[in-house]
Amino acid sequence: MWTRRHRLFLCAPLAALIVVGASRAQTVATVTPPQQEATATADPCLAPGGAEAAISEVTEFGDLKLSDGRLGRLADLDLGVDSIAAGRWPAHVSAIRQVLSGLHGKVDEAGAFPDRWGRLPLRISVVAEGNAARSAHALLVEKGLARIWPLGEQDSCAGSLLKIESEARQKALGLWREPGSRLLKSDEIAAIQAMAGRFVIIEGRVVSVGERPRRIYLNFGRDFRRDFTATLSPRTAKLLEKAGITPSSLRGQIIRVRGMVAARRAPAIEITSAGQLEVVR
Repeated sequence: MWTRRHRLFLCAPLAALIVVGASRAQTVATVTPPQQEATATADPCLAPGGAEAAISEVTEFGDLKLSDGRLGRLADLDLGVDSIAAGRWPAHVSAIRQVLSGLHGKVDEAGAFPDRWGRLPLRISVVAEGNAARSAHALLVEKGLARIWPLGEQDSCAGSLLKIESEARQKALGLWREPGSRLLKSDEIAAIQAMAGRFVIIEGRVVSVGERPRRIYLNFGRDFRRDFTATLSPRTAKLLEKAGITPSSLRGQIIRVRGMVAARRAPAIEITSAGQLEVVR
């Protein structure tokens, strides 16, 4: 039986399907004032529009309650609810509260609909140190309090956080100290299988690429019955091509993929967004 503890990530893919079209329409329609243009370009996670509000509360599940009554979560982020030991989760939420509670700024919900728990995927520009606007996304990721989970909700935002996330991981900040949150190598088969149904980030070299009419396989080993594989549809392949990546070009490359591990005969991650794949070298 799925518990309340799983809700943070189970509803996100459903919300992403609703949000992605609306968010792109909002992005096209929004005009950034000249005085904010440089800042918005520097941090795509800043809210381009929306009403002013304060973060009045961070709930025990990491959800955000706003002063205007809205309930939300930060789009395309994983707070680590399923990778942090249960006994340490309250301390993790407390750290998030210390960063976000009481901050005031502009909140953009990108025209999205609430999920089944009434939460909206949000971008929030807050006034932080030095009275300069910063995104709530960057504030959490740089302290290791969240990981990027691209669901197609805010693609430019998610991509801009990769370097910040890498620095937090190298410093072992926040959830990066947790064994369940660490970067896994593609040959750690037992460790990957143990994370079935959970969000992970896996790094390894693509040994071969199998292209079929309905499915493309990025194989990280030669034993298809055992080794880790990332799969994608031809539609997702077109999204990668727009980002300058073709599946065949990944052969021999070291890449990182992120997403939920599927419980199959061999562990696999389904790539549905270009942001889930990062070429390391």
